[in-house]
Amino acid sequence: MTVRIHFRDLPRSDAIKEGCERLANSLKEEFPETSKFEVSMNRNGEQHETHVHVTGKDLEVASSANDHELQESIVEAFERVRRQLRKHHDKLIHTRRRGASRTERG
Repeated sequence: MTVRIHFRDLPRSDAIKEGCERLANSLKEEFPETSKFEVSMNRNGEQHETHVHVTGKDLEVASSANDHELQESIVEAFERVRRQLRKHHDKLIHTRRRGASRTERG
């Protein structure tokens, strides 16, 4: 698994980097089809903006979040990605189950 972290207009922080890697690993455990995580963080005036882009086998999702606190924007962006991955994962599972039940009937 690849995790790339970009700090734009922000000082580099090992604590932030490790936190992003922990969140990415958590998603990787829950969704093993993920393979690459890119996290970009920047500051726009008083707001911190975080973008998370995830790719994997037959998937590509992205999200962003803004907050006054950098850590809060990171957590929110990862949570939005988690919801998208869950939706994608559930859709695949239900499609496979429907296909299997059709072949049993036919």
